[in-house]
Amino acid sequence: MLALGALLLAPGIGHAQQQGQTAQQEEPPVLFTADQMEYDETLMTVTARGNVELSQNDRVLRADVVTYNQKTDIVTATGNVVLVEPSGEVAFADYAELTGDLRDGFIDQLRVLLTDNSRLAANSARRIDGNRKEMERAVYSPCDLCAKDPTRPPLWQMKARRVVHDEETKDLVYNDAVMEIAGFPVAYLPYFSHPDPTVDRRSGVLVPRIGYSDDLGAVLGVPYYYTFSPQNDMTVEPIYMSEEGGMLLGEYRHRFYFGEVTLAGSLGYLDEREVGRETGDQVAKGHIDSEGIFHLTDRWRAGFDVERVSDRTYLKRYRLDSRDVLTSRVYAERFAPMAYTSVASYSFQGLRSFDVDEQMPLVAPYAQHRMRTAPDPNGSYFSLDATALSLTREIGADSRRVSFLSGWHLPYYAPSGEIYTLSATVQTDLYSVDDLADPTNPNRDLSGETGRVFPQVSLGWRYPFVRDAGSVRQLVEPIVNFVASPNGSNPDDIANEDSQALIFDATNLFRSNRYSGTDRVSSGTRVDYGMNFGLYGDGGGHSSLFLGQSYRLREDTTYDRGTGLEDNFSDYVGRLQISPSRYFDLVYRFRLDHEALDVTRNELSLYGGPQRFRVNLNYVKLPEQAETPEFGKREEISGGFVSQIDRNWRFGSRVVREMGDDAGMREVQATLAYADECLLIGVSYRKTFTNDVGLEPDNSIFFRIEFKNLGAIGSNQSLF
Repeated sequence: MLALGALLLAPGIGHAQQQGQTAQQEEPPVLFTADQMEYDETLMTVTARGNVELSQNDRVLRADVVTYNQKTDIVTATGNVVLVEPSGEVAFADYAELTGDLRDGFIDQLRVLLTDNSRLAANSARRIDGNRKEMERAVYSPCDLCAKDPTRPPLWQMKARRVVHDEETKDLVYNDAVMEIAGFPVAYLPYFSHPDPTVDRRSGVLVPRIGYSDDLGAVLGVPYYYTFSPQNDMTVEPIYMSEEGGMLLGEYRHRFYFGEVTLAGSLGYLDEREVGRETGDQVAKGHIDSEGIFHLTDRWRAGFDVERVSDRTYLKRYRLDSRDVLTSRVYAERFAPMAYTSVASYSFQGLRSFDVDEQMPLVAPYAQHRMRTAPDPNGSYFSLDATALSLTREIGADSRRVSFLSGWHLPYYAPSGEIYTLSATVQTDLYSVDDLADPTNPNRDLSGETGRVFPQVSLGWRYPFVRDAGSVRQLVEPIVNFVASPNGSNPDDIANEDSQALIFDATNLFRSNRYSGTDRVSSGTRVDYGMNFGLYGDGGGHSSLFLGQSYRLREDTTYDRGTGLEDNFSDYVGRLQISPSRYFDLVYRFRLDHEALDVTRNELSLYGGPQRFRVNLNYVKLPEQAETPEFGKREEISGGFVSQIDRNWRFGSRVVREMGDDAGMREVQATLAYADECLLIGVSYRKTFTNDVGLEPDNSIFFRIEFKNLGAIGSNQSLF
């Protein structure tokens, strides 16, 4: 039958009447439903049978039979007992005896499903104050049971004579515990505790760093995480290296109502090296990597970044970072719907072999303001970019600059489908330089003030043709861009600080100024042209090909040798992308010599394969450019794969090889890992071939073992 009705019961009936009335005022009623109900007036008991459910304060009790004694305020439940807690935990039992508010009582043959699907089981348990369970002869495991044979022991479990689950402190505490793996005992712990699954952050020891390196020896690091409050915390990790010494890593994080600060760094007492050899002494070394950001108003924010290191190869040697340049800055910036303003100061530290600290610039200040007006009824709008900076060095050129780039722009979409873009800009620059090297006379430096006014007009046109061919749409799009401006406009007495590395490719073929900065401009009159082809399928697959070139009316020294732009006709630039499905993605960027059609620049990126076996291949070939000879030519290939061997096992490898004049291996990595719902085991091997001051070819191996909710040992770096 359906439920006969619902009876609202107040806890405490049967105690003194005054107690009952007080309880009624303090406690909400219990909703009591069942298929059948019986009330014994003599014993003052309510007995419910069939789909019985009691609920109060988001706590629900279900059972086959439930008896409530109003005199003793005791609820007795038998048969398929289920108790659902407000936290989301679910307890199962054969028999339970609870108080009327379901907060206290005794449970026989308890089984608990925690919020993360971890499981607890005990012969018996007592529930105290609604937030504490004391269990006897208990077992805990987050591992799933075997679907074919649920009686088999889980992959790992903790057995204990007594387990206490304190829901207020959110701890699971074990007494006389034994850890079992695959049913075999492997460790005895007289006392052990760990947070329950509802804890997001808690002070304690994190994943230790354990490994071995030919260069550093045995490596052991034990990080400790300490939480001061919900707003700030800290991680400190002492690291011992048997062949090197010791160091301390630290990171402090503090979040404010209006911003956040992260203060990180390291300090070590380590072996001293000079020109790649050990001196026998130990010296203090370290680094700082800190940042902060503060939201001052709804539009203004300020911040800082501090990145410094004691010596050039420190970060790479101790596997802390792989960057080549560290950048420190202090800044303030303002965001508006149509404008952006910032004021900043920058300091750099170069970590490459050819970097000289005294030649690294200090930029203070660097101010910029960029804005555009709202489009008028015709769609045209004005823009303004204004910048000012001061750049100084201990050794080398100093420069100061004020620049204004104002422009008018008109996009137009013709009824025929043609797209036009007309722009007219004027760049006005004022410079003051000291000790600037004269490119025409190495024995002379240039100093003084100079300026430049550089007008430019451009007209762009493109006409996309699209045709439907069943489930595929075909695109053919010719593109032409005409740019007119004065020739020259890059005098030798203007310092080139922000436009040295020009990379000519399909992304900047149609830009009015192909340089990334302000100090150099793309002067002269030219025509850019190209063709875009594309295939786009209904299923999301697509392929595209672009090929283009530029023609300058006058050949001059605007562009340096090796850029592909030094002649009247530029090199051909192109981009090919093939992505027929999510299992294959290829991007190929190239540059072809305009006369011999030799490939002068190659960039290939390939990702392919299903999830079970995913491969990647990257190849890059860059020519040497006259403006940046210190970088030289570069040719490198790297590739790797990740194989999902089965549901739990993964294996991956990666190889990096230098090609060309300085051919040779650079790095080899391999990782094997097992992961399931409750256990992660992984081992990583890495071999490097780099030779530098403080860096030698090295073999290293690190491993990681993580037990869900208990903790982990091994490397604290991600495996994949």
